[in-house]
Amino acid sequence: MRERFRALDPRLLWVLLALIALGTLTLFSAGRQTPQATIWLRQSVWNLLGLTFMLLLATTDPRRIFRYSFASYLIGLAALAAVLVVGKKIGGSTRWFVIAGQTFQPSELMKWVTLLYVSQRLGSRNAEQVSRLELSGAVGLVVFPMLLIQRQPDLGMALSYLPILLIIPLMKGLRARWVVALLLLVGLGGFGAWKFVLKPYQKQRVMIFLDPSSDLQGKGYQVNQSRIAIGSGGLIGKGFTSGSQTQLNFLPVKTTDFAFSVWAEERGFLGVLLALGLFGLLLSRILDAARAAHTNAEAYFCAGAAGIFSLHLLVNVGMVAGALPNKGMVLPFFSAGGSSTLSFFLALGIIMGVLHRSRVK
Repeated sequence: MRERFRALDPRLLWVLLALIALGTLTLFSAGRQTPQATIWLRQSVWNLLGLTFMLLLATTDPRRIFRYSFASYLIGLAALAAVLVVGKKIGGSTRWFVIAGQTFQPSELMKWVTLLYVSQRLGSRNAEQVSRLELSGAVGLVVFPMLLIQRQPDLGMALSYLPILLIIPLMKGLRARWVVALLLLVGLGGFGAWKFVLKPYQKQRVMIFLDPSSDLQGKGYQVNQSRIAIGSGGLIGKGFTSGSQTQLNFLPVKTTDFAFSVWAEERGFLGVLLALGLFGLLLSRILDAARAAHTNAEAYFCAGAAGIFSLHLLVNVGMVAGALPNKGMVLPFFSAGGSSTLSFFLALGIIMGVLHRSRVK
């Protein structure tokens, strides 16, 4: 067992434990004196389970994990298709399986499985040996699960796959004209999505983002209350369990999408800097793993993981501050949720394995 713990990277582990501690304090305060008073305990169980899986993966040679990426990808696609048929519908979306009384969201895990398989495919040969057709095929591997997820519908989750779509092809050495073409394609895709894909409530979120004051008691309520909470925190915050917006339940979905607003209200600007600094250290160490990787596949996975973590951080913090539309994208280790928590830990377990392999060989 001692050998297993030695496989964990100390720098990454301590940053991770610090973020878990901040997130647990936030959920305790957010759920206090509400029907979700024990949510911090449930989340702690998920964190412990995630740490256990992370430990197991950290001691596994990443090459063994990559060997099963194709089978995992096929199983993931089957799960995304099945959830549309037999999944549980909550709030107008069919995203979850119910297993032993617990909900499981397959799209959370599929995000990392997709990154794993695409990394394996593109990393199996040198960059100059990968054809444009193979690059196009890799793009298709990412787009297909995104389309299935959009059918649920879950636009925020579908968008969280974008770092896989953008980062890995760029690492393969695409020329500038292909980057421009890709950006134009994204732009045209955005226009097409607005005209033919986005549902009315999704378009309304964008419009509320552009003018939050247009519906303060309706669709703009969440972002407006979040802004009030963050602004009232000031420099040092109102103190633990002392945030008025949080404790008086003005702040909506405060244990998931807007958990960071709770932290900002109670800990203020300095607390926000602390949390963002810890996330910065986490991302820095993940990129260290990409540089230290022994294979292209490992490097691509770590770089893609840094992109996914960055996107979650950027979108969630931007959303609660009113700088981005409300996309329902969780903040790692702050937002409650079993599926998302386990998926982040599984990804970090593979990254830990890459760092361990780089130290012993």
